Amino acid sequence: MFMSLLAVLLARVQIINGASYASQAKSELNQHVTLQSIRGAIYDRDGDLLAVSVPRYDVVADDFLITSPLAVATQLSSVLHIPASTLYPQLREENGYVIIAKQVSATLNTKLLDLGISGISTQVDPMRVSPGSSIFQPVLGGVNGSGQGDAGIEYANNSQLGGKTGTEIIPESPDGQASPGEPEVISKAVPGQNLVLSLDEPLQVEVTKDVTAEMNASHANSGIAVVEDVHSGAILAMVDLCRVRNGVCGASGPIEPAPSNLALTSVYQPGSVMKLATISYAMHYNLISPTTPFVVPYELSIGGYTFQDADPHPTETLRVKDILAQSSNIGTIKIERLLGSARLSNALSAYGFTSATGLNWPGESNGLVTPESTWEGATAPSVAIGTGIAVTPMQVLDAYNSVANGGVLNPPHLINGVMDAAGSVKTIAPATGHVAIDPVTASEMVPMLEGVVQDGTAVSACVPGYTVAGKTGTAQVPSPDGKGYIPGDWNATFVGFVPAEAPKLSAIVVLNHPTPIYGGAVSAPVFAQVMGYALRHFDIAPPVRSKTSQIQCAVKAQS
Repeated sequence: MFMSLLAVLLARVQIINGASYASQAKSELNQHVTLQSIRGAIYDRDGDLLAVSVPRYDVVADDFLITSPLAVATQLSSVLHIPASTLYPQLREENGYVIIAKQVSATLNTKLLDLGISGISTQVDPMRVSPGSSIFQPVLGGVNGSGQGDAGIEYANNSQLGGKTGTEIIPESPDGQASPGEPEVISKAVPGQNLVLSLDEPLQVEVTKDVTAEMNASHANSGIAVVEDVHSGAILAMVDLCRVRNGVCGASGPIEPAPSNLALTSVYQPGSVMKLATISYAMHYNLISPTTPFVVPYELSIGGYTFQDADPHPTETLRVKDILAQSSNIGTIKIERLLGSARLSNALSAYGFTSATGLNWPGESNGLVTPESTWEGATAPSVAIGTGIAVTPMQVLDAYNSVANGGVLNPPHLINGVMDAAGSVKTIAPATGHVAIDPVTASEMVPMLEGVVQDGTAVSACVPGYTVAGKTGTAQVPSPDGKGYIPGDWNATFVGFVPAEAPKLSAIVVLNHPTPIYGGAVSAPVFAQVMGYALRHFDIAPPVRSKTSQIQCAVKAQS
């Protein structure tokens, strides 16, 4: 009876469950090792390389195959330039898999393999490098020690760039020690995809140079500039600079690329550039026209708060287009009184100030706009002139870009397509836009924004031979404790597009803590320099009307 039962059990183990037990035994005697994939490269719009994983190799020792550790340590030391006294203990650990050097060059890898040392092998461990300068770092981000994107494009598109890791098996003995023998590849690593960005490297270099020069001249703490294609929403340059001390943006230190993409992750009180939303929506609802007159005093008290224009002046009558050109706070607040808080809130949403841009950027801010239902007496007039609200520079640019684009807000994009191994690019279609403002109102706003540059607060934004439309903004920086403002700390902005009558390019320039403080004095000239270069670079000829009207503007800018 006992023998019969034993026979049945043996049959079950050997025949019925034999394969399962064998597989389990094999898995317990194997060590699974991850094979790193080659990360995809990143290129600019013209195929210039911005980031690439270069071949690097980890040196691995199987000490069970090494019969003379001291001799091998001496041989390796001459190639790796690591003391033999350091290598010798590693070659005697008796675990069969010891990494004795990481990310050695391809040249050293070849030398090591040529030595033909039994028990010494190498495995791929690429290193991420940027062939150009660090000016793209806030946009590109980086790669951590595990080969994964940790910020920016590298993080947001990690699944595309990273590819798929592979697996190999290293035999082990029953006591967990590695056994002699060749590793078995279970699955090969699959390389990542190559991405082609919308950024233009020469333009990025020029914008960086111009913003750096102005930061030096005005002693600004940080500078942000973005250039965008009006119709497609392609971001052509995105520059984030600050004075860096111990890896943190601050009031002192050398000017370097910012640790993060400030154009998308940092919010600021924009000031008068927000008057676009107030005035355009009052026109949209047929409450005003460009020539509607308003009696404008120097100051006005609403909800227990006194609002003032930038400079003292007697009570005067200003048309709407003059209110915009001279950036009158009081005139804009009077327009807001007609518009009402509900419709002003709708304008902010339509222009994209309450939502992310669609770039799916890690850490991107939606902006800080409180619900209209919570607004108190002075909130709506504050919001109307760009105070009591915080937005990103990219949101501001998109709003003006929508006016330049006939009222349609096309979401911005940074990725043009995917490049295969043969160099062919598969284009990625941009996301569909939405109507931010009706086309009639958008077309009426353009000459009003031209007036800001021709006769208003931004004559220094003129680009010879072209008409320019845009708006300045100057606003204090709120105190971190939420009580009042930081004395002497201002943000200066200029945002606009060129050529005004047939827009191709738009741009925003934001400087923090400059001297002088005004957007027309520090940000507008940078816009002019950037656009002057970009128009030549992209071979954008001035329309016929630009040549006549801009000669007048150029003369005024020089006077």
